[in-house]
Amino acid sequence: MDLKKLLPCGRIIVFKKGEIVKYQDEPIEDVLVLLEGTLKTEHVSENGRTLEIDEIKPVQIIASGFIFSSEPRFPVNVVAGENSKILSISKEVFLDLLMKDRELLLFFLKDVSEHFRVVSEKLFFLTTKTLREKLMNFLVRHMNEKRELTLPVTLEELSRLFGCARPALSRVFQELEREGYIEKHGRRIKVLKDPLEHDRI
Repeated sequence: MDLKKLLPCGRIIVFKKGEIVKYQDEPIEDVLVLLEGTLKTEHVSENGRTLEIDEIKPVQIIASGFIFSSEPRFPVNVVAGENSKILSISKEVFLDLLMKDRELLLFFLKDVSEHFRVVSEKLFFLTTKTLREKLMNFLVRHMNEKRELTLPVTLEELSRLFGCARPALSRVFQELEREGYIEKHGRRIKVLKDPLEHDRI
C-alpha cells in the first residue's frame, strides 16, 4: 500500500514505549494506522487478569474489524511496545478513500482478515490446551536446530501471553526441569526431550 496517499489525509501521533494508546471499551472515533514501532494488545478481565492477545507491527490498522461495527469500541487495551508513530484518519475520510482506491480497500480487507485469523488461533490455543501443553508447544516452536532457545520475553510477559498467573508458569517450568525435559538457566533453555513426542500433544 502506498502510504503517500494516506499521510495527507490524517495527523501523526507519537507514543513512547509503555504508553497507553487506547483503552479497552473506548469508542473508536478514528482509523489508526501504525506507521513505526510496535503495539501490544491486552485484554483485561473483570478480576483484573491481563491476557496478551497480539502484537501489531507496521503497517497495520488497529482494531480494523471493529471500526465500522454497530458498536465501534476497542476490544482491548492498546499499549506501545516501543516508541511508535500512528496515523489518525477520521472514519468519514477513510471510508471515502476506500470507495475510491481499490488497493486501499484490498489492504483494509486483508488487515481485517489477518486480525480475525490471529484472534481465532489465540482462542483455539487458550481453550484447547493445558498450561503445560502451551509451554511445551512454545518451547518447541522457538528452539533452534541445537534444541536451544532464549526466551524472547520475561516470565511475566509469557504468563500474560498464556493467560495465567506467573507462579503457575514458574511451577510448570520447575516440573519440566525435574522430569528431565529441559535445562533452564535464566532465559536460556535447552530442550532435552521433545515434549511433542513424549507427551503426544
